[in-house]
Amino acid sequence: MNTFSFVGYLKPVKDSEKLKGFTVTNYDSGWMNERLRFNVVCGDNRHLVEINSGRWKQEDKNVIYGLSKSENGKKGEPFQIPWSQRHSEEMIEKMVGWKVFTCDTETFQHRKELEDNGETEALEAANKKRKHFLAGTEFCEHVNKVINAEKCQKMKFRVNGNITYTYSEKNDRYYSTYEVTKIYRVDDDTPVSSEVGVEFYFAEGAMDSSDYAETGKAVVSGYTPFYDSATKKNWYCPIALALRFGTDEAGMKKIKGYEKIFSKFEDDEIRKINLTCQQIDGAQRVSIQLEDLDEETQENISLGLTTLEDAIAEAGGSMYGDKIQEIRIEKLGRGSTKGSETTVYSLEDMNKKPFKEETSVEDNEDVDIDIFDDDDL
Repeated sequence: MNTFSFVGYLKPVKDSEKLKGFTVTNYDSGWMNERLRFNVVCGDNRHLVEINSGRWKQEDKNVIYGLSKSENGKKGEPFQIPWSQRHSEEMIEKMVGWKVFTCDTETFQHRKELEDNGETEALEAANKKRKHFLAGTEFCEHVNKVINAEKCQKMKFRVNGNITYTYSEKNDRYYSTYEVTKIYRVDDDTPVSSEVGVEFYFAEGAMDSSDYAETGKAVVSGYTPFYDSATKKNWYCPIALALRFGTDEAGMKKIKGYEKIFSKFEDDEIRKINLTCQQIDGAQRVSIQLEDLDEETQENISLGLTTLEDAIAEAGGSMYGDKIQEIRIEKLGRGSTKGSETTVYSLEDMNKKPFKEETSVEDNEDVDIDIFDDDDL
Protein backbone atom coordinates (compact mmCIF):
# COMPACT_ATOMS: atom_id res chain seq x y z
CA MET A 1 0.00 0.00 0.00
CA ASN A 2 1.25 3.48 -0.85
CA THR A 3 1.75 5.83 2.07
CA PHE A 4 2.24 9.55 2.64
CA SER A 5 3.92 11.68 5.28
CA PHE A 6 3.28 15.42 4.97
CA VAL A 7 4.88 18.02 7.25
CA GLY A 8 3.14 21.38 7.25
CA TYR A 9 0.17 23.33 8.58
CA LEU A 10 -3.43 22.13 8.93
CA LYS A 11 -5.98 24.33 7.17
CA PRO A 12 -9.75 23.73 7.02
CA VAL A 13 -11.42 23.91 3.63
CA LYS A 14 -13.91 26.65 2.90
CA ASP A 15 -17.32 25.03 2.49
CA SER A 16 -18.95 25.36 -0.92
CA GLU A 17 -21.54 23.48 -2.94
CA LYS A 18 -18.99 21.03 -4.34
CA LEU A 19 -16.68 20.74 -1.33
CA LYS A 20 -17.63 20.39 2.34
CA GLY A 21 -15.11 20.15 5.13
CA PHE A 22 -17.10 18.00 7.56
CA THR A 23 -20.18 15.97 6.64
CA VAL A 24 -22.37 13.41 8.38
CA THR A 25 -24.54 11.15 6.24
CA ASN A 26 -27.34 9.11 7.83
CA TYR A 27 -28.88 6.07 6.14
CA ASP A 28 -32.26 4.41 6.60
CA SER A 29 -30.48 1.26 7.73
CA GLY A 30 -29.28 3.07 10.84
CA TRP A 31 -25.72 3.42 9.56
CA MET A 32 -24.00 6.81 9.67
CA ASN A 33 -20.86 8.00 7.88
CA GLU A 34 -18.59 10.88 8.83
CA ARG A 35 -16.18 12.50 6.40
CA LEU A 36 -13.65 15.22 7.16
CA ARG A 37 -11.55 16.89 4.46
CA PHE A 38 -8.84 19.44 5.12
CA ASN A 39 -5.62 20.77 3.62
CA VAL A 40 -2.04 20.20 4.69
CA VAL A 41 -0.01 23.19 3.49
CA CYS A 42 3.63 22.18 2.98
CA GLY A 43 5.46 25.22 1.64
CA ASP A 44 4.33 25.67 -1.97
CA ASN A 45 2.25 22.47 -1.85
CA ARG A 46 -1.33 22.19 -0.65
CA HIS A 47 -2.59 18.63 -0.18
CA LEU A 48 -6.24 17.70 0.27
CA VAL A 49 -6.52 14.81 2.75
CA GLU A 50 -9.44 13.19 4.49
CA ILE A 51 -10.77 10.97 7.27
CA ASN A 52 -13.72 8.79 6.34
CA SER A 53 -15.36 6.44 8.83
CA GLY A 54 -18.75 5.07 9.82
CA ARG A 55 -20.68 3.34 12.61
CA TRP A 56 -24.17 2.27 13.64
CA LYS A 57 -26.22 4.96 15.35
CA GLN A 58 -27.44 2.28 17.75
CA GLU A 59 -24.23 2.04 19.72
CA ASP A 60 -24.61 -1.53 21.03
CA LYS A 61 -24.57 -2.78 17.41
CA ASN A 62 -21.00 -1.56 16.91
CA VAL A 63 -18.01 -3.87 17.22
CA ILE A 64 -14.38 -2.92 16.56
CA TYR A 65 -12.43 -5.60 14.71
CA GLY A 66 -8.83 -5.55 15.87
CA LEU A 67 -5.52 -7.30 15.36
CA SER A 68 -3.18 -7.92 18.27
CA LYS A 69 0.50 -7.02 18.20
CA SER A 70 3.10 -9.60 17.27
CA GLU A 71 4.97 -10.92 20.29
CA ASN A 72 7.96 -13.25 20.65
CA GLY A 73 7.91 -14.09 16.95
CA LYS A 74 4.22 -14.97 17.05
CA LYS A 75 1.96 -13.21 14.56
CA GLY A 76 -0.87 -11.04 15.80
CA GLU A 77 -4.35 -12.52 15.98
CA PRO A 78 -7.77 -11.02 15.17
CA PHE A 79 -9.97 -10.06 18.11
CA GLN A 80 -13.13 -8.06 18.71
CA ILE A 81 -13.68 -5.07 21.00
CA PRO A 82 -17.17 -4.19 22.27
CA TRP A 83 -18.09 -0.56 21.59
CA SER A 84 -18.24 0.13 25.33
CA GLN A 85 -14.52 -0.78 25.66
CA ARG A 86 -13.22 1.32 22.78
CA HIS A 87 -11.52 3.78 25.20
CA SER A 88 -9.91 1.05 27.28
CA GLU A 89 -6.16 1.61 27.60
CA GLU A 90 -5.72 -2.15 27.72
CA MET A 91 -7.50 -2.57 24.37
CA ILE A 92 -5.55 0.31 22.80
CA GLU A 93 -2.28 -1.20 24.01
CA LYS A 94 -3.26 -4.62 22.68
CA MET A 95 -4.09 -3.29 19.19
CA VAL A 96 -1.38 -3.35 16.49
CA GLY A 97 -0.08 0.18 15.93
CA TRP A 98 -1.28 0.71 12.35
CA LYS A 99 -4.91 0.13 13.43
CA VAL A 100 -4.78 2.86 16.11
CA PHE A 101 -5.65 6.43 15.12
CA THR A 102 -3.53 9.09 16.83
CA CYS A 103 -3.68 12.87 17.14
CA ASP A 104 -1.00 14.60 19.23
CA THR A 105 -0.89 18.39 19.71
CA GLU A 106 2.32 18.35 21.77
CA THR A 107 5.86 17.82 20.52
CA PHE A 108 8.21 15.00 21.48
CA GLN A 109 10.97 17.51 22.25
CA HIS A 110 8.84 19.47 24.72
CA ARG A 111 7.86 16.29 26.56
CA LYS A 112 11.51 15.26 26.74
CA GLU A 113 12.47 18.64 28.22
CA LEU A 114 9.72 18.37 30.84
CA GLU A 115 10.81 14.83 31.71
CA ASP A 116 14.50 15.81 31.94
CA ASN A 117 13.62 18.73 34.22
CA GLY A 118 11.44 16.58 36.45
CA GLU A 119 8.32 18.66 35.80
CA THR A 120 5.88 15.85 36.55
CA GLU A 121 2.61 17.81 36.50
CA ALA A 122 3.47 19.65 33.30
CA LEU A 123 4.51 16.34 31.67
CA GLU A 124 1.22 14.75 32.69
CA ALA A 125 -0.67 17.66 31.10
CA ALA A 126 1.43 17.35 27.94
CA ASN A 127 0.77 13.62 27.71
CA LYS A 128 -2.99 14.26 27.81
CA LYS A 129 -2.64 16.06 24.49
CA ARG A 130 -1.80 12.75 22.83
CA LYS A 131 -5.11 11.09 21.92
CA HIS A 132 -5.47 7.51 20.68
CA PHE A 133 -8.67 6.22 19.04
CA LEU A 134 -9.93 2.81 18.02
CA ALA A 135 -13.10 4.26 16.48
CA GLY A 136 -12.53 6.15 13.25
CA THR A 137 -15.59 8.37 13.78
CA GLU A 138 -14.22 9.67 17.08
CA PHE A 139 -10.85 10.35 15.46
CA CYS A 140 -12.69 12.23 12.70
CA GLU A 141 -14.61 14.38 15.20
CA HIS A 142 -11.51 15.16 17.26
CA VAL A 143 -9.39 16.16 14.26
CA ASN A 144 -12.25 18.39 13.08
CA LYS A 145 -11.92 20.32 16.36
CA VAL A 146 -8.13 20.51 16.01
CA ILE A 147 -8.04 21.89 12.47
CA ASN A 148 -10.63 24.55 13.35
CA ALA A 149 -8.83 25.67 16.52
CA GLU A 150 -7.00 28.92 15.77
CA LYS A 151 -4.03 28.03 17.98
CA CYS A 152 -3.56 24.70 16.19
CA GLN A 153 -3.50 26.37 12.77
CA LYS A 154 -0.26 28.05 13.85
CA MET A 155 1.35 24.73 14.78
CA LYS A 156 3.30 22.50 12.42
CA PHE A 157 2.27 18.84 12.15
CA ARG A 158 3.33 15.60 10.54
CA VAL A 159 0.31 13.97 8.89
CA ASN A 160 0.67 10.28 8.03
CA GLY A 161 -1.68 7.98 6.19
CA ASN A 162 -2.41 5.71 3.26
CA ILE A 163 -3.12 6.49 -0.39
CA THR A 164 -6.14 4.48 -1.47
CA TYR A 165 -7.41 3.96 -5.01
CA THR A 166 -10.88 3.18 -6.35
CA TYR A 167 -12.11 2.45 -9.83
CA SER A 168 -15.38 3.73 -11.30
CA GLU A 169 -16.71 1.29 -13.89
CA LYS A 170 -19.23 3.88 -15.11
CA ASN A 171 -16.62 6.60 -15.64
CA ASP A 172 -13.80 4.16 -16.49
CA ARG A 173 -11.55 6.17 -14.22
CA TYR A 174 -9.38 5.65 -11.16
CA TYR A 175 -9.56 7.95 -8.14
CA SER A 176 -7.03 8.43 -5.35
CA THR A 177 -7.71 9.48 -1.77
CA TYR A 178 -5.22 10.47 0.93
CA GLU A 179 -6.63 8.90 4.11
CA VAL A 180 -5.19 10.18 7.39
CA THR A 181 -4.40 7.78 10.24
CA LYS A 182 -1.98 9.72 12.46
CA ILE A 183 -1.24 13.38 13.21
CA TYR A 184 1.75 14.49 15.30
CA ARG A 185 2.81 17.99 16.21
CA VAL A 186 6.46 18.68 15.33
CA ASP A 187 8.91 21.44 16.23
CA ASP A 188 8.48 24.70 14.33
CA ASP A 189 11.92 24.35 12.72
CA THR A 190 11.08 20.95 11.19
CA PRO A 191 11.39 21.30 7.40
CA VAL A 192 8.16 21.01 5.41
CA SER A 193 7.88 17.81 3.42
CA SER A 194 5.47 16.15 0.96
CA GLU A 195 6.82 12.61 0.93
CA VAL A 196 4.98 9.63 -0.50
CA GLY A 197 6.07 6.01 -0.71
CA VAL A 198 5.09 4.27 -3.95
CA GLU A 199 5.06 0.55 -4.72
CA PHE A 200 5.69 0.66 -8.46
CA TYR A 201 5.32 -2.05 -11.12
CA PHE A 202 6.56 -1.49 -14.67
CA ALA A 203 7.12 -3.12 -18.03
CA GLU A 204 9.81 -2.62 -20.68
CA GLY A 205 9.85 0.84 -22.24
CA ALA A 206 8.34 2.42 -19.11
CA MET A 207 10.67 5.43 -19.02
CA ASP A 208 10.66 8.29 -21.51
CA SER A 209 13.67 10.57 -21.13
CA SER A 210 14.18 11.34 -24.82
CA ASP A 211 13.99 15.13 -24.42
CA TYR A 212 15.25 15.42 -20.83
CA ALA A 213 18.22 17.58 -21.81
CA GLU A 214 15.83 20.19 -23.28
CA THR A 215 12.87 20.01 -20.86
CA GLY A 216 14.49 18.83 -17.62
CA LYS A 217 11.70 16.29 -17.17
CA ALA A 218 11.38 12.55 -17.75
CA VAL A 219 8.34 10.34 -17.11
CA VAL A 220 8.09 6.69 -16.12
CA SER A 221 4.73 4.98 -16.56
CA GLY A 222 3.61 1.91 -14.67
CA TYR A 223 1.15 0.58 -12.11
CA THR A 224 0.55 0.59 -8.37
CA PRO A 225 -1.50 -2.02 -6.47
CA PHE A 226 -4.71 -1.39 -4.55
CA TYR A 227 -7.31 -3.48 -2.75
CA ASP A 228 -10.90 -3.28 -3.99
CA SER A 229 -13.38 -3.99 -1.19
CA ALA A 230 -16.26 -4.76 -3.58
CA THR A 231 -14.42 -7.59 -5.34
CA LYS A 232 -12.19 -8.37 -2.33
CA LYS A 233 -9.15 -8.60 -4.59
CA ASN A 234 -5.99 -6.70 -5.40
CA TRP A 235 -5.86 -4.77 -8.68
CA TYR A 236 -3.47 -2.31 -10.33
CA CYS A 237 -3.95 1.37 -11.01
CA PRO A 238 -2.05 3.07 -13.87
CA ILE A 239 0.31 5.74 -12.55
CA ALA A 240 2.94 8.08 -14.02
CA LEU A 241 5.91 9.39 -12.05
CA ALA A 242 8.04 12.40 -12.97
CA LEU A 243 11.82 12.73 -12.73
CA ARG A 244 13.29 16.22 -12.37
CA PHE A 245 16.89 16.36 -11.20
CA GLY A 246 18.16 19.33 -13.22
CA THR A 247 20.20 19.29 -16.39
CA ASP A 248 23.62 19.83 -14.83
CA GLU A 249 26.18 17.04 -14.63
CA ALA A 250 24.77 15.61 -11.40
CA GLY A 251 21.19 15.64 -12.73
CA MET A 252 22.11 13.94 -15.99
CA LYS A 253 24.03 11.31 -14.02
CA LYS A 254 20.91 10.50 -11.98
CA ILE A 255 18.79 10.21 -15.11
CA LYS A 256 21.28 7.74 -16.58
CA GLY A 257 21.02 5.74 -13.36
CA TYR A 258 17.22 5.53 -13.54
CA GLU A 259 17.37 4.68 -17.25
CA LYS A 260 19.49 1.69 -16.27
CA ILE A 261 17.09 0.65 -13.49
CA PHE A 262 13.95 0.86 -15.64
CA SER A 263 15.54 -0.95 -18.58
CA LYS A 264 16.80 -3.96 -16.62
CA PHE A 265 14.75 -7.02 -17.59
CA GLU A 266 15.58 -10.71 -17.44
CA ASP A 267 13.04 -13.44 -18.19
CA ASP A 268 10.23 -11.38 -16.71
CA GLU A 269 7.55 -9.13 -18.12
CA ILE A 270 6.82 -6.98 -15.04
CA ARG A 271 9.27 -5.76 -12.43
CA LYS A 272 8.69 -4.07 -9.08
CA ILE A 273 10.48 -1.30 -7.18
CA ASN A 274 9.75 0.79 -4.09
CA LEU A 275 10.27 4.53 -4.56
CA THR A 276 10.38 7.52 -2.23
CA CYS A 277 8.72 10.44 -4.01
CA GLN A 278 7.51 13.99 -3.47
CA GLN A 279 3.85 14.84 -4.03
CA ILE A 280 3.72 18.15 -5.91
CA ASP A 281 0.38 19.97 -5.59
CA GLY A 282 0.70 23.67 -6.35
CA ALA A 283 2.62 26.42 -8.11
CA GLN A 284 6.35 25.96 -7.64
CA ARG A 285 8.96 28.70 -7.45
CA VAL A 286 11.18 28.85 -10.55
CA SER A 287 14.18 30.98 -11.41
CA ILE A 288 13.44 34.16 -13.35
CA GLN A 289 14.75 34.13 -16.93
CA LEU A 290 15.33 36.98 -19.40
CA GLU A 291 11.98 36.36 -21.12
CA ASP A 292 10.16 36.78 -17.81
CA LEU A 293 11.31 40.41 -17.47
CA ASP A 294 9.28 43.29 -18.90
CA GLU A 295 10.19 44.78 -22.29
CA GLU A 296 11.74 47.94 -20.84
CA THR A 297 14.08 45.96 -18.60
CA GLN A 298 15.04 43.64 -21.46
CA GLU A 299 15.85 46.68 -23.63
CA ASN A 300 18.02 48.22 -20.89
CA ILE A 301 19.92 44.94 -20.66
CA SER A 302 20.45 44.84 -24.44
CA LEU A 303 21.75 48.46 -24.35
CA GLY A 304 24.21 47.59 -21.61
CA LEU A 305 22.53 49.91 -19.07
CA THR A 306 22.15 47.06 -16.57
CA THR A 307 23.00 43.40 -16.38
CA LEU A 308 20.73 40.37 -16.49
CA GLU A 309 22.00 39.31 -13.07
CA ASP A 310 21.10 42.69 -11.48
CA ALA A 311 17.68 42.74 -13.13
CA ILE A 312 16.89 39.20 -11.91
CA ALA A 313 18.08 40.06 -8.39
CA GLU A 314 15.90 43.20 -8.34
CA ALA A 315 12.90 41.15 -9.50
CA GLY A 316 13.35 38.79 -6.55
CA GLY A 317 15.36 36.03 -8.20
CA SER A 318 12.43 33.67 -8.54
CA MET A 319 8.70 33.61 -9.21
CA TYR A 320 5.79 31.20 -9.08
CA GLY A 321 5.34 29.17 -12.24
CA ASP A 322 2.38 27.14 -13.44
CA LYS A 323 0.46 24.96 -11.00
CA ILE A 324 1.77 21.42 -11.06
CA GLN A 325 0.22 18.16 -9.88
CA GLU A 326 2.62 15.26 -10.10
CA ILE A 327 4.38 12.58 -8.08
CA ARG A 328 8.09 13.21 -8.43
CA ILE A 329 10.70 10.51 -7.78
CA GLU A 330 13.22 11.53 -5.13
CA LYS A 331 15.18 8.34 -4.45
CA LEU A 332 14.99 4.56 -4.22
CA GLY A 333 12.68 3.43 -1.43
CA ARG A 334 13.15 1.06 1.47
CA GLY A 335 13.79 -2.49 0.29
CA SER A 336 14.85 -1.37 -3.18
CA THR A 337 18.29 0.15 -2.67
CA LYS A 338 19.66 -2.53 -5.03
CA GLY A 339 17.10 -1.61 -7.69
CA SER A 340 14.05 -3.43 -9.04
CA GLU A 341 13.09 -7.06 -8.52
CA THR A 342 11.43 -9.65 -10.70
CA THR A 343 7.74 -10.63 -10.39
CA VAL A 344 5.53 -13.36 -11.81
CA TYR A 345 2.97 -10.87 -13.14
CA SER A 346 2.20 -10.10 -16.77
CA LEU A 347 1.13 -6.92 -18.52
CA GLU A 348 -2.31 -8.50 -18.82
CA ASP A 349 -2.49 -8.71 -15.01
CA MET A 350 -1.67 -5.02 -14.74
CA ASN A 351 -4.40 -3.97 -17.18
CA LYS A 352 -7.28 -5.93 -15.64
CA LYS A 353 -10.00 -3.75 -14.07
CA PRO A 354 -12.38 -4.46 -11.19
CA PHE A 355 -15.60 -5.76 -12.72
CA LYS A 356 -17.78 -4.39 -9.95
CA GLU A 357 -17.98 -0.68 -9.09
CA GLU A 358 -17.02 0.08 -5.50
CA THR A 359 -18.55 3.53 -5.18
CA SER A 360 -21.66 5.20 -6.48
CA VAL A 361 -21.70 7.96 -9.07
CA GLU A 362 -22.74 10.41 -6.37
CA ASP A 363 -19.69 9.48 -4.29
CA ASN A 364 -17.38 10.19 -7.21
CA GLU A 365 -18.91 13.49 -8.26
CA ASP A 366 -17.09 15.44 -5.57
CA VAL A 367 -13.80 13.54 -5.83
CA ASP A 368 -12.70 14.91 -9.19
CA ILE A 369 -12.25 18.53 -8.09
CA ASP A 370 -9.72 21.27 -8.48
CA ILE A 371 -8.25 21.52 -5.00
CA PHE A 372 -6.48 24.74 -5.94
CA ASP A 373 -9.66 26.77 -6.57
CA ASP A 374 -9.23 29.74 -4.23
CA ASP A 375 -13.00 29.99 -3.76
CA ASP A 376 -13.03 26.60 -2.09
CA LEU A 377 -10.01 26.92 0.23
